Amino acid sequence: MRTASKEEFLAMNLSLITGVLMLGLKWSAYLITGSAAAFSDALETVVHVAAVSFAAYSLRVIYRPPDSNHHFGHDKIAYFSSGAEGALVMGAGLVIIYEAISKWISGIQLQDVGKGLVFLIAAASINAVLGGYLVRKGTLNHSVILTANGKHVLSDVWTSVGAVGGLGLAWWTGWTFFDPLVAIIFALYILWEGSQIVRHATDGLMDASNPELEALASTALNSFCNEENLTFHRLRLRESGARIYIDFHLQFPNGIPIEEAHAQATRAEHLVAKALPQTADITSHLESVHAPDHDEM
Repeated sequence: MRTASKEEFLAMNLSLITGVLMLGLKWSAYLITGSAAAFSDALETVVHVAAVSFAAYSLRVIYRPPDSNHHFGHDKIAYFSSGAEGALVMGAGLVIIYEAISKWISGIQLQDVGKGLVFLIAAASINAVLGGYLVRKGTLNHSVILTANGKHVLSDVWTSVGAVGGLGLAWWTGWTFFDPLVAIIFALYILWEGSQIVRHATDGLMDASNPELEALASTALNSFCNEENLTFHRLRLRESGARIYIDFHLQFPNGIPIEEAHAQATRAEHLVAKALPQTADITSHLESVHAPDHDEM
């Protein structure tokens, strides 16, 4: 049974520690300047730290072996983690819009803008490096949790860029409305980014198809069947965290010994597993080419 790698734990712990550091930098920038854009950046980081804490827990659960209550393991917690993160991001976006409009209506007062900009630029630079690192490690390890976390960090970078832009424009031009305006624009981006994370998590929970993986499995099966003069049908594939589950029906001529058919089916399963980029649990169903069609069942 696969366990979380040291790289995955290192990446998640690094994300959590860096998130706490960013929280300090961004809230300092907000308290110093009173900027709506800086507030949006700081609030997004509060959400990030909460989401990373849940993701760190999920990483410790996802690789637990199957048990009497979870026959297929605990892989799907990755989608709950990702979905929760996306929902928190969207919630932060709504709060940012509310606060930006409130500040716009009540009057905008900025102070110590230069110092605040230094904090925000430092935070954005650190997060840009961290986000790229997390997405790369998530892709290499086929980790839904790390990838979602990395994308969230990169969205945080754009929030910081927006905060710097809005605050800088307000400071440079004297038109303070730039500050809440930019906060609202980037809150809308946060809402979109969060919705994409939730959508991906929902697809995973609903066992949405993956055409690319299905094509790889189908190609491997077609090659095997052409070589052995067999046929297959009802190929089905679903992802569950870092694991893929596949089943298919392999059709044999009448009268073939069960031992021979089983050996061929096992070889087909191994070839399909070898063609896929991540761990796969594959089940084949043996049947005669003249067996009744039960596809409608």
